[in-house]
Amino acid sequence: MEIDFWLERWSKNEIGFHQQTMNPYLAYFYGDKGPAAEQREKLKVFVPLCGKSRDMLWLSQNGYKVFGVECSERAVKDFFEENALNYKHAEKDEHSFYQTSDQASVIEIFQGDFFSLQKNDLDNMTDIFDRASLVALPVEMRKRYAEKMAELQNPGIRTLLVTLSYDQSQMNGPPFSVSEDQVNDLYADYFSIEKLCFKDTIDDEPRMKGRGLTSLVETVYKLTRNNQKK
Repeated sequence: MEIDFWLERWSKNEIGFHQQTMNPYLAYFYGDKGPAAEQREKLKVFVPLCGKSRDMLWLSQNGYKVFGVECSERAVKDFFEENALNYKHAEKDEHSFYQTSDQASVIEIFQGDFFSLQKNDLDNMTDIFDRASLVALPVEMRKRYAEKMAELQNPGIRTLLVTLSYDQSQMNGPPFSVSEDQVNDLYADYFSIEKLCFKDTIDDEPRMKGRGLTSLVETVYKLTRNNQKK
């Protein structure tokens, strides 16, 4: 989906994709199973196509620095204002940067096109959380996205990737179905891939049931950027 599609969704407040609660996989792998609290201040997590996700707030409240990218100005402002966060705004070239004013809670959001990001924009990034980015893209955009993600990362950066898979004939995306084979096709040249867990969540997703789905499998992967393309 191109930027205009998402800008229209935000302008019309058609944001059923927005989750009111933080993601349980994030809480598990960056909370219960994550680094010790004293180590987290050294880590910076990139959240692509972040919207106004409360996952960013959770990461910040749990000691991580956060950097997001989002095309919609409304979504970015809503994130800071709905969470009562004081913020600074600056223009740089054709893009906008928003940042919390309180240095005890470091959240930065680049408001613009994900594909315009440069590698130096992700300086000091250690981790990536992709819950809603890859699955938001139709198949013809995914290769470009995966290549851009590889370009932006230094070796060793870790990604927690959450995908959805379902019978695409039952529902039109977004979110789109992304199979395990597709994940391997997209990322295996650049990343080590570890499948962490999977679960059919359709009984917990009445909105998706209402759109006609009979099964909705969430799969979580850990991707680690290799030194070079295989």
